[in-house]
Amino acid sequence: MRGKTPPPRQDSPHRKVIKECPCVSLNRNIDINKDYDESLGTEDVHYQSFARMAAFFGRDMQAHRHDQYFQMHFLDTGQIELQLDDHRYSVQAPLFVLTPPSVPHAFITESDSDGHVLTVREDLIWPLLEVLYPGTREAFGLPGMCLSLADKPDELTALAHYWQLIKRESTAQLPGREHTLALLAQAVFTLLLRNARLDDHAASGMRGELKLFQRFNQMIDSHYHQHWAVPDYANELHVTESRLTDICRRFANRPAEAADLRPPAARGQTAAAVFRQRGQ
Repeated sequence: MRGKTPPPRQDSPHRKVIKECPCVSLNRNIDINKDYDESLGTEDVHYQSFARMAAFFGRDMQAHRHDQYFQMHFLDTGQIELQLDDHRYSVQAPLFVLTPPSVPHAFITESDSDGHVLTVREDLIWPLLEVLYPGTREAFGLPGMCLSLADKPDELTALAHYWQLIKRESTAQLPGREHTLALLAQAVFTLLLRNARLDDHAASGMRGELKLFQRFNQMIDSHYHQHWAVPDYANELHVTESRLTDICRRFANRPAEAADLRPPAARGQTAAAVFRQRGQ
């Protein structure tokens, strides 16, 4: 069941207020392999304490994304003011934040907020979601989410054990550490997603992304004579290029770059059909 989210704190004149997450090309992609030297673990599974990452990136994280990676923030102390895609949250720890690949997010925390951050290559998580939710499309429309775990003492006990194991495997050069870290990361994602009503979250996320995909198809028909490129469509839709590509993959099994950006009359078929037929 979903944890209860406490009401937002009243912002004082001296308190920073999180800005609206600009879901356009302005939010940068943070490649954890290149932009953070203190990351522990492997290229597929990155681990670090929340406090250490906050010391590096700051407590006021402006809008950014992580292409090709899922990220899990777990806070066991403090509070987070979060903008996740087009949703705002103000949640007291213990909590977790799940950010799928390319979903923009921004957040503010105070110095008392600490916990763990797990950044995992998407290839390790998509198969896991297919196992957790077989025969459904919810997994492929997985939205970002932020949930309280205040009423989940058993999960918190289990997570404390997992975090210790992940920290150990990330820092010690033990045989089979890459395989072990991948399994531990999948276990943490599984444990946390059990506490989310994915059908509710995903239904909302899928509806929003389907509308974006439909608008993209309509815009192709409207702007073909202007010779728009994919970045032009992404900017008009107020999403990043990577986000638009992910949405197109989910609904047409092709990235945005594979689209035939001519009108239906010129190409003799719908934009959606083009996506299904053409490769990258």
